[in-house]
Amino acid sequence: MQPWKDILATAVVGTEQREFKLAPREDELGSLLAQIDNTDREGSLLTAASVVALYRSAGVAPPADTHALLEAADHDDASRANAASGQHLALMLAGEFRDLLPEWLAALSRAGKRVPEEHLPALLDLGRAETSLRRMIVAVMGRRGEWLAAQNLDWVYATQREEKELWETGSREERLLLLEHLRTVDPAKARELLATTWSQESARDRTAFLEKFAIGVAPSDEPFCNEALNDRSVEVRRVARTLLASLPNSEFSRHLKWLANQILSFKKPLIGKARIEVTLPEDPVAWLKANGVEIDNPPPNASNKLGPKAWALKEMISLIPVTHWNELWNKTATEIARAADESEWRDSLNLGFVIATRRDRDPDWIEALLQFMSRDPTYPQMIALAAYLSAVRLEALILDALRSEHNELSAIHASRLLSVHRSSWSDQLSRAVVNSVKKQSNLVRDLKQFARYVSPALYDEFASGWPTDSEWWSSWSKIINDFLSLLAFRRDMHRAIFEKEQNS
Repeated sequence: MQPWKDILATAVVGTEQREFKLAPREDELGSLLAQIDNTDREGSLLTAASVVALYRSAGVAPPADTHALLEAADHDDASRANAASGQHLALMLAGEFRDLLPEWLAALSRAGKRVPEEHLPALLDLGRAETSLRRMIVAVMGRRGEWLAAQNLDWVYATQREEKELWETGSREERLLLLEHLRTVDPAKARELLATTWSQESARDRTAFLEKFAIGVAPSDEPFCNEALNDRSVEVRRVARTLLASLPNSEFSRHLKWLANQILSFKKPLIGKARIEVTLPEDPVAWLKANGVEIDNPPPNASNKLGPKAWALKEMISLIPVTHWNELWNKTATEIARAADESEWRDSLNLGFVIATRRDRDPDWIEALLQFMSRDPTYPQMIALAAYLSAVRLEALILDALRSEHNELSAIHASRLLSVHRSSWSDQLSRAVVNSVKKQSNLVRDLKQFARYVSPALYDEFASGWPTDSEWWSSWSKIINDFLSLLAFRRDMHRAIFEKEQNS
């Protein structure tokens, strides 16, 4: 800017040595500078400097935005959740009752409603951090949510993308979620997609991707898994063995069952209890390897209490479908579990059966193992098997344990079974648990966790009848109040979501 340069030049040498005179300008700045009285040299220089400095600091006109205006979001056909539901969502997004958000999203989806648009940014941000919520969020965000997600790269997970493009360009978490989804709806497509990049994936990713094949594993997966048996990664080979073990008629399973039949037998003596007898070769690992079967190496001695032979037996048993023993010996799971309990190889057989049952999720075997291991030191770790039972069978086990709650072991057993029942409880179970707590304090510590699964429709019934005059009430009253608070929130949450349209 020329006036500023003239001012600086004059200021450097002084007005006594250089006449201060500005060239005329035809703009607003020139009009202002022309009004300065030049008879006072120093005064005119300082005034001009102030005017020009202010002019310079005022900035410049912003550049014109040449981008086309965004088109408005499409009209949403889905009903907008009402104000009460929006308030519940806002509380959960702020951290209050945060664990209930998946339940809220699922209920909103069942009701065919969408998230109020003012909460979409915060919800989409949450989905970016918590990948497990993404599909649930997408299901209830509506067309406005689709439009909004397209405006921010951080929310790209919620946009419509071709599966092939997502597989090739998505993050590791996005690819795992895609594979998990496809294994649920179209297992063959998931397998074909993984095959396109299998040779370029890292061993870590090959392992993680192959583990998703446990969802909907079928005989059509056998060729792919057979190839993975020869993978250079130990972990990939381990996953492939587990998958093939899930297929009772796979070549791998048939071969392993044939080997096992040579060393295991069910014996029922005339006097005494039935037992499983094991005749192992001197070096079972070398024997298995010579027969084309690889097993995992044992962990360091500090975390493994089994000897080399016992470890090999456990590994072998864990890779055989549990129903094979029912068919081979014509015995029930309970009879086999009882016979294993009498064997000198009890620990190996039980641990192998547990691993195989966890994979196969056979309900008869789950109940049999839970029955015979309830007094076992490793039982707390094995209770996770109960999570694979149907809600009806699991609740029957819990109700049986609660009816025997005068026995301390039965009370502990009931508590552990309840800890893995992570879906909505029936009214019968809800009443049995809460009434049990009201009578004695055995399960009080777990009440806050129970509040997530107890039937919220029974809140009014559960809010009364507590033994406020008991000796333990002062110690447990806060836990009980927290339980009721959480249950009331769930009740109000569901009521708001399923209110009739005229109230929304």
